[in-house]
Amino acid sequence: MKNGLLTPELETFFARATQDLENFLRQLIAPPDDFIPNLDDALEYALELDDGATGHSKRLRPVLCLLVAKQLGGKAEHAMPFAAAIELMHNFCLVHDDLEDGDEYRRGRPSVWKRFGTAHAINIGDYLFTKIFSALLSGLDNLPEATVLRFFALMAATLDHTHRGQAMDINMRGHRITIDQYLKVVREKTGHYLAAPLIAGALVANASQEIEEALNAYGLFLGPLFQIRDDLIDLTQGKGRKEIGSDIREGKRSFMVAYACEHVEKTDLDELLRILDLPREKTTAADIEKAISIFDKCGALRRAEQICEELRAEALKRLEPLPPPLRSSLTTVTNYLAGRTK
Repeated sequence: MKNGLLTPELETFFARATQDLENFLRQLIAPPDDFIPNLDDALEYALELDDGATGHSKRLRPVLCLLVAKQLGGKAEHAMPFAAAIELMHNFCLVHDDLEDGDEYRRGRPSVWKRFGTAHAINIGDYLFTKIFSALLSGLDNLPEATVLRFFALMAATLDHTHRGQAMDINMRGHRITIDQYLKVVREKTGHYLAAPLIAGALVANASQEIEEALNAYGLFLGPLFQIRDDLIDLTQGKGRKEIGSDIREGKRSFMVAYACEHVEKTDLDELLRILDLPREKTTAADIEKAISIFDKCGALRRAEQICEELRAEALKRLEPLPPPLRSSLTTVTNYLAGRTK
């Protein structure tokens, strides 16, 4: 059963790996010449490397990349180029995602577009994207060119999946959806870019094709688990977006919406879709409460918890080909993610 806790050893590794990552990112985004306001300071803000950072950034993907590399017998520092690249990709996506969704808060403070303005936010996101290539190229200092080329190919495929998933997600707004449609979107949008850093860690350690495939399969279950848990957290803790129900205000077709579309009576479904399709600024606290009550009434919240457990079990099955130390660590991480409440 999941317990939602990391071992002391993993806590220590995560803390040290996060510090190493952040030091690497600071060097990577350091201005090449004169400091440019609303760009260089904004990169630090977007990556939560500034003095006012809330500490809400999980650094999950890069830390997993470093963990896999180390526990498969490679050097964590040799995986750092891809670890940094995936964190830059993650934050570039978040900057643009907040613009697309109109989210005013991220990680407990104003989102990048709200803090720096829309025009700057587009440029900030784009610049974070360009830094992905700087991060990957830094791998040439310690890795064979063939490995760095694999990094680039892996990143290209990950970006492709993620952006196609994002387009599918945007297309679903304003429509009824099925659970199968939802799961396809989150597999594209979050599954592949959680699997990618695991594969990159294996590449650094020259792991077998069997291990790469196992890690990829594992990540494709862990991504949806992470997303559905996020959907639930939005209705309880708010995901650092100041208030609960931001996904409802956004009109997001979450797992709970997909479940409701298949299981509620027409009257309740019409009301739910009416609330979801309201402009964000016109969605009231009462609307949020009503939507949550519909989810609760039809069992969507309970089913979301159940499917998280099913995805956890499926993810753990994919770990069987891995060496025992890594299998044990990723089992603990999986249980931790499945049980998180923030």
